[in-house]
Formats: sequence, C-alpha cells, structure tokens
Amino acid sequence: MSNFTIKGNGGKHYKTDFLSWFDGIDAMLKPTPDAPLPNVLVHVARITNTPLGMTPGGMLLINPDNKEMPDLFGFIAEDEELGKYYGPKIFKGTPFENAPVLKANISLTIDFPNKVSTKIEAGGHTVELELTEFDEAQYYNRAGGMPFTQNVIEALAHKAIFKFDGKILEGELPPSGIGGALPAVYSPAGLYYM
Repeated sequence: MSNFTIKGNGGKHYKTDFLSWFDGIDAMLKPTPDAPLPNVLVHVARITNTPLGMTPGGMLLINPDNKEMPDLFGFIAEDEELGKYYGPKIFKGTPFENAPVLKANISLTIDFPNKVSTKIEAGGHTVELELTEFDEAQYYNRAGGMPFTQNVIEALAHKAIFKFDGKILEGELPPSGIGGALPAVYSPAGLYYM
C-alpha cells in the first residue's frame, strides 16, 4: 500500500467536476470485438486527483465468463471515501454510476516504453495486468461517448496479459475501447471533466 492520500477541502466551490491522474494503466477485453461494453476492464492510476483529494484508485470489471453477476465489479481506491466521488460525479449515466467502492492495495511498475504493470488486491481477489508493445504516447481530446470530456496523454499497447487470482484471462484486445477510446494504454497523465 502506498499510503499516499491527501484530503481536499470537501470539493465545494468547484463549477466543474473533474478527475485527473498520474501514471494510469487501462485495458479491456470484450466478449466479441463489436460488443459495446467490456467484460474485463482494468483502469487504475498511481494517483487520482479530485476536488475531494488524491489517492491511488480506478475501476475494475472482471467477468470473463459473461455471468449475470461479475466476479468483481466496482471502483477501487486506497481511500474509500475519496473513491466514492468517481461514480456519481464522473461516471453518471454509465453502468459504473452506482458501482460499489472497494478498498484496494494498488501497486504499479512503470518502465515505459518497455513494459507497464499493475497488481491490485481488492474484494478478496488479486488482479494483475501487464502491457507491452507500445506506440509513442500522444495527446487525445475526446468529447462524447462518455458523460465527460477526456484530455489525455496515452500510448497504445498492442499486447496485454490479464490475470485474475493468478489465472491468465484469455482473449484478444478489441479494435477500440468504449466511446472510441483506445483498448489498452499507458497514460502518464490525463483529465476527465464534466
């Protein structure tokens, strides 16, 4: 556990809801290449920053067998109170709006452009993701497709290895992510805002 959490002033007096990050890792698998939503999603950052403060955090969806109830689903954060900001403030109108927040131990190893990886312990499970074979990092501005606008620096990864409780999850990266985003990336910095 990083023990890196800083509480903000309660988030008052902000006209815009936002979430920014440092050292983000994001990848997904879909049940079919053209499916609108993933059945495996790992989205995590060494630091997330909101009006409430900063903490390591992200979101997880682990449902490789497409069951009615996923194996693991929700926001993750080293500080649960700060993690409660993500759903109602940033992901309003998506399947994550009312997702639970799980306290998590989050570690990242960044050796970009060679390899980036994360290990997340949450909800009694361990999720691991390793990304390699990157394009150069570049800036993207994405409006639409999600309730927020994205201003991000991202490097597309062409290879991803997902593990859930030590078992490799089979599947290939889809051609695109949600709302036209990339399916697997290392993102050194970025901002979502409403």
